[in-house]
Amino acid sequence: MGDEATTSLTFVSTSAYHGSENAPAQGKVITARTGSGTEEFGIASGEVEYTGERKPLLGKGADTGAPSDGKGALARDLTLINAIGLVVGSIIGSGIFITPNQVLEQTGSVGVSFFVWIGCGVLAIGGALCFCELGTSIPNAGATYAYILRAFGGLPAFLYIWTAAFVIRPASRAIISLAFAEYLSRPFYGPQNNNLPNSSNSTLNFTLMEGGPDDDFDPREGPAPVWLVKLLAALCVTILCLVNIYGVKLMAKVQDISMVVKLLAIVLLIITGLIYIGQGNTENIKNFMNGTDVSAARLGKAFYGGLWAYDGWDTLFFAAEEVNNVGKIFPWGIKIGMAIVIFAYILANIAYMSLLSAQQIIETTVIAVDAVDPVLKTAGAVYIMPLLVAVSTFGATNGATFTAGRQTFSAAREGSFPTFLSAVHNKYKTPISALIFQAVLAIFYLIPGDIGNLVDIFSFASWVFYGTCFVGLIVLRFREPHLHRPYKVFIVIPFLMTLAAGYLVIAPFFDDPYNSLYVSAAIAAGAPAYFIFTYPRTSPDFLHSISDVLTRWTLMLCRSTLPAADLDF
Repeated sequence: MGDEATTSLTFVSTSAYHGSENAPAQGKVITARTGSGTEEFGIASGEVEYTGERKPLLGKGADTGAPSDGKGALARDLTLINAIGLVVGSIIGSGIFITPNQVLEQTGSVGVSFFVWIGCGVLAIGGALCFCELGTSIPNAGATYAYILRAFGGLPAFLYIWTAAFVIRPASRAIISLAFAEYLSRPFYGPQNNNLPNSSNSTLNFTLMEGGPDDDFDPREGPAPVWLVKLLAALCVTILCLVNIYGVKLMAKVQDISMVVKLLAIVLLIITGLIYIGQGNTENIKNFMNGTDVSAARLGKAFYGGLWAYDGWDTLFFAAEEVNNVGKIFPWGIKIGMAIVIFAYILANIAYMSLLSAQQIIETTVIAVDAVDPVLKTAGAVYIMPLLVAVSTFGATNGATFTAGRQTFSAAREGSFPTFLSAVHNKYKTPISALIFQAVLAIFYLIPGDIGNLVDIFSFASWVFYGTCFVGLIVLRFREPHLHRPYKVFIVIPFLMTLAAGYLVIAPFFDDPYNSLYVSAAIAAGAPAYFIFTYPRTSPDFLHSISDVLTRWTLMLCRSTLPAADLDF
């Protein structure tokens, strides 16, 4: 291209470039405004080459790779210990401390509930092993998005990232941060249900200091005001957004610390339960199958509650561009991390079921506190469990923040979302604009704050796309047999996981179709958005103008760089 034509370009956006007969299929695309309108230019070997037409910004042949170095590349700082911490820290967060009541309510007995928790662990590790193969063969920060894109092309991938960005990830962080706020405020406010056990009916024969199990006095007033809970939740989201912007090393340190603290919370719960059982208090678990009332649809909703507690097993794969050896770190990080989680969850449920009756489990909203509080209710010990669980949920929100930012960043970098969301901070090498965008959405989801419905919505949407990935793994095995796979899962596992995902998606329709229909409608709404926002021919010019302005201001205010090319716009 001549110098005269080059000087007339006005930057609009960048995206993945698929090549044409006029330019090689490597590099990226600059959408630029010339004297004759908005057109696209391919970048190859550092030179701008005119392609002469608008190209689709997303498609089966899109470049799903990441920048290997230079500006816009993410820092590769995560180790195996960090990976284990990310797995454990992301999974053990709010779920084991808020959803046991949902599982028991849908099954009717502690026996069936216990087997559901084991089944959820099996499904989680099966899904994680499938993702290990996908994550090591397609090491992209978009994870699920990148896998669906590779297997099925642009539209299904966009439907996932659309749903993830606007429903799954912000709803998840809203739920976890609300749990954080509930537990953090609990030391200063009393139980929310007067039917829950208090110190006078505890039979565990030890106290920490004067005024133990025989003292009914509780100076706390409850429950905590709704405005306070939501304010604390919003503060949690904001702080962790800043932590993740500052750098992946700081994020990993927070995750490692929270992993230790949450394990202390689990250990305290488990020890208390084992001592209680050891003293002969087995009334709550003697007839563990009594009250069983379960159907195929109700069982599916019970699995939703348990699988919410296990959710986060896919978080590690969003760090694909920040790990040096994914073939080694991914499989070992998943195996060790999942083993710790499943073992801890089994023992935690035994403790819950021994310390509380089935009815008490169903009625509580902060089960870990209500199980241990009657035993440790003293002037100082009453603060221990709530604060430990608060730190646990803080760490889970941290992991969810990491995931949400990387997903949005990857989609924007590949052309599915506006370019300004792919900005990477010049100093900290983190996806700053995507992190801020997701934090705003999460705070928005805090306004209604209905945890029960959000869990159902989250689980339905998640397993629609988990199932899509399992099918994609099978498709890629046959369509791309020579694809480099540092880790291969036994082929039977993705087939079984596909069947399980199908059941989890279909079964809830027969019990409570409204949430399922709502999510289905939200997913379908992504189809017209796909053609509007990812195909330049169908994109109105005013959207390009808005994208131009947002990109310029984002790069300036966030001191960031676009990952597409080392060009100074």
